[in-house]
This record gives sequence, structure tokens and C-alpha cells, in this order.
Amino acid sequence: MRTILTVLLLATLTFMQPRREPPPATVLESYFSQQMGAVADSLQLLQQAIRGHASVAMQQRLFRSARLAYKRAEFLTEYYYPHLVRSINGPALPFADGENSRDILPPQGFQVMEEKLWAPAVAAKELQTAVTALRAQFTALQSQTDPYGFMDVYVFDAMRFELYRIIALGISGYDSPIALLSMPEAAAALEGVEYAAMLYAGSLTNDSIKHTLKERFSAARQYLLQHPGFNEFDRLHFITHYANPLSAALLALQQQLSLQQPPERRILSPEAPHLFAMRYYNVNGYSPNYESDPTAGRIQLGQRLFYDPMLSGNLQRSCASCHQASKAFTDGLARNMDLDGKALIARNTPTLLNAAFQSKQFYDSRAIFLENQVSDVVHNKREMNGSLQQTAHALKKDSTYVRLFAKAFAEGHNSITEENIANALASFLRSLTSLQSRFDLYMNGDTTVLNTTEKKGFNVFMGKGKCGTCHFAPLFSGVVPPYFAEPESEVLGVPASTRPHAPLDKDPGKYVLYKISIHRYAFKTPTVRNSALTAPYMHNGVFTTLESVIDFYDKGGGAGLGIAPPNQTLPAEKLQLTPQDKKALVAFMQALTDTSSWKAAAAY
Repeated sequence: MRTILTVLLLATLTFMQPRREPPPATVLESYFSQQMGAVADSLQLLQQAIRGHASVAMQQRLFRSARLAYKRAEFLTEYYYPHLVRSINGPALPFADGENSRDILPPQGFQVMEEKLWAPAVAAKELQTAVTALRAQFTALQSQTDPYGFMDVYVFDAMRFELYRIIALGISGYDSPIALLSMPEAAAALEGVEYAAMLYAGSLTNDSIKHTLKERFSAARQYLLQHPGFNEFDRLHFITHYANPLSAALLALQQQLSLQQPPERRILSPEAPHLFAMRYYNVNGYSPNYESDPTAGRIQLGQRLFYDPMLSGNLQRSCASCHQASKAFTDGLARNMDLDGKALIARNTPTLLNAAFQSKQFYDSRAIFLENQVSDVVHNKREMNGSLQQTAHALKKDSTYVRLFAKAFAEGHNSITEENIANALASFLRSLTSLQSRFDLYMNGDTTVLNTTEKKGFNVFMGKGKCGTCHFAPLFSGVVPPYFAEPESEVLGVPASTRPHAPLDKDPGKYVLYKISIHRYAFKTPTVRNSALTAPYMHNGVFTTLESVIDFYDKGGGAGLGIAPPNQTLPAEKLQLTPQDKKALVAFMQALTDTSSWKAAAAY
């Protein structure tokens, strides 16, 4: 009897113990699996609808359901399975890496399906093939787990990256270019992030942080759902009033939980309160290693070298001959003359401002580091026809340079080497940051600095004009957020001149590097920061004003001129921009002109 009573007592005590909830990361592993299953189920319904010849409207509804389910777990898929993302929700364009493989991969995934479902005539067989392939991926992901499991600090990284992705890609139409379902899809993405964030917030005793976070998530989602119109959506208002404050609140939660991101080399610091906090962008994010990082001594030395014609073969041309500080480090020419003064060089001289924030250099992306760029230009027979080896030999005879190199590099008096010359120049280039425009001031709290036209221009840029789907905010270059790893290249169909019926420009672009057909006429997307100072435009300097550039895009690029190559990546459809839209776009790009004193700092 005593034994029975003891067993009953223990059972009662066990029952009365509060049940321990699984940790948030474990819950999210189950959530991820469930969402992958939900996507697979939605795609199965779409398969059945296609086989059953259901209406296009029904098929589109099922497609929307599938992608909304995907968006609710996008923050985890993008972070933990980045190698699969292109085949899940990447652009509907063929892809070839070039560096690792010359194989051309056909497009697949949601955007391919979107293109077919919103086409004038749906190709059922091709659509069925695309759906089947995508469903197989989600079925596999449903049972797949990260070898190390989801870790709290990285989940927060994934959540904050998703907020940046929504801002820079989601609401711009980057992954819904035809159906324009960007706002409800962004709301679904926020729903997934909110679910994860509130799992972590549940452990806090500070109700204020939980309340603030819940309130900001709810407000942001409601704004997106209440304003679904793509062209009408006020992106500037959404970012400044909802997305940026939400990002800051998520960072506050992470800090409250003492989850600190391990040291890592990246462009945007994990300590940044939001995507537009420009002082948190790291100029050393793309440098070769920590030993290559700029110092005051290296910047001073690099500046002196930048203005010294000793680097050229004829001792007549310096870097500053073509990259003039007074012209935002361009030369104001369509194309400059070669070293002999007998012919034009191949391409327009790009600005050096913010070159440190480009993950690849040159219009064809052929250089990885600024040090590589320096070496390439110096040794280019048409540009400088110099030799870093010979320059090093000459510099060793100059007492001033001997002193400056000894001060800048650890090798002391043995520091005048080809590598150190390139690094000193690269250090100076990394110092040419220009991230303090009136637009930047506005995004960081000074709401008095932009007028109504400039604000409208940002919304056109990120919306109707589709500029932001190639010139990604906030750097407004082709380097894709939120990882800022790879710069995109585009085939625009640029004409050789502005004469009527001018042919396509013959420059093969990136094709020269790898001889891959889809890279023919492809050029890296440059930044439009300071573009008001850097005319003329395009790789060949064909357009002399921002207005003429906008007109070119409004017509659908080369397609609108009747000269498009078969691999043009710019959508051929006209943008239907109004004169007011175009005026606003120019005003916004002028608001991206830097207001800091880089000219004085760069002059020598």
C-alpha cells in the first residue's frame, strides 16, 4: 500500500511541474519544416489545377498561396540554404558564374512560373515542368536540417537580413516583376520574422520591449496589406516610419538577450540599427585581409602616389589625370584618350567614390580587389603603360617616399614593393567614401532636407521606374543586399551613339572574360550616387544627361530602339513614365549627391 501511495505522489508531483517549453531555435526548426511542407502542398494543388485545366485565375491564386507560404520562411531559407535560393525564387534569366563554371544554368523557380502564369497564353506543359521541379525542392527541404541546428545568434542575423531584403528587394518588385504582389508578400515575410522574434521575446521579463516589438510588427504588416498598389505604395514612408524602427527594435531585443554576433568581415556591421545607417558600412569589407586595411600613413602615401605621374610609362600621366577630384573622380569625357593621345580608350572613366563598396571592379567585373584594379590600370598599355616593379625601383631613390613607405608599412626601409605600392593606392581609394547625401540625412532622421519632388522620385525609383531592382538601395549599385556579395551585370542594349537609328554598341563587355554567350554586352551595374556629377553615362559615355538615360530606360532599353541583342536582360516593356515621374527621378538622383567635404580631403 505504501508503495502505491509513493508512486501516486510522485506521479502527482510530476504532473504539477510546469512543462518546459522547447527553446526557440528548436521550435523554428519545426516551423521551417512545416512551412516547406505547406509550400509543397500548395504546389501540388497547382499541379492538379494545371492537369485539370483549371482557369488561369485559379492557377494564379494557387501560385500566390504557394509563394506566400514560402515568404513566411524566406528568412530561414535564404540564410541557411543560400545555394538553393536562385533555383527557388531567383530571376527568370539564365545564369553562368564564369569564375567557377562556364555552364549556363536555365532559370527555374517561382519567377519562371510567374512569367508563364501571367503571360498572354499559358504554356501548360512548360508550367507543369517548372512546378514539378520546384515542388521536389521543397519536399526535400521539408526533411532537411542544418547539421548544427538553428543557433539563436544566427537566427537573429537571418531575421535582420530579411528586413533588409524586404526593403531593398521585396517592395521594389525584384522577385515579383510581373504579378507585382510585392506588398502582400512582404507582409507574409514579416509574419514569419515576427513569429520567430516573439518566440525569443517571450523569455523577457521586460514587457516594454515585447510590447514595442509586437506593435511595430503589427503596424508594418498592416501598412503593407492596406496599401497593396505597387505604383502607389509610399516606400519612403514605409521605410522611415515602419521598417527602420522595426529593425532597431529587433536589434534591441537581440542586445537584451546578450546575443552578440561573432566577429566577421562584412560590409554592413551587425550593430547597425537599420539598413540606411550609413556610418555602419565598412570600407574594409572587400579588402583582401586585415593586413591590407588602410591606415592614416597608407592613405597619405596612396594620395601622393595617386597624383604622381611616376606610375606611367612616359612619366606624364597620373591616376588623377583621368580621375579628377573636381569631377567626382571622373574626367567628364565620354571616353578619354589613350596614353599616346592617338585613339580613345575602350570605356568611360567611372567614379572612384565608393569604389570600396564594390565587390568587383571595372565595367566587366574582372578585378576582385582594389589592389588588382590598381595593377591592371598601371600595366594597361593604353592607359598608363607603366610597371609597378620599375616604379618601386624608382621610388627607392626618393628620400621622401622612402620615409613615407617606412612609416606606412611594417617592413620599414624594405617596404617599397609592388604589393605595397598597390595597397597604398588602394588604401587611398578606400578612403574615398561618399555616403552623406541629403537622402542619407533624411533616412537618419532629418526629415526637412528632401522636398516633395525628391521624395516622389525615390518612390518612382523603387517602384514604377524599377530602377531599384538593379541599383539596389542603399548603395544604389548592382551589389545585391543584404549580403552585398556579388555585383549584378545587365545587358541593356546600349546604342553606339545618340544619332537616329544608331546601332548597338559593339563592346562585348563581360563576354571577353569567359566567352559565355549570355555575358555578351553585359556590364556591371554602377552606383547612381553622385550621378549628377559624373556625366556622361553608360560604359561608352553615350548619354550626356540624366534625362536622356531615363528616356532610354523608359523605352525599354535597346528593345525600344530596335537594337536589342537576343540576351537583353532589361525588361523590354515601356515603363510609361510621365514627365512628372522623370522630373522626380532626376531630383531624387541629385539628392544622392554627397554633402561632405570629400573634394577638399581628396585634393592634393
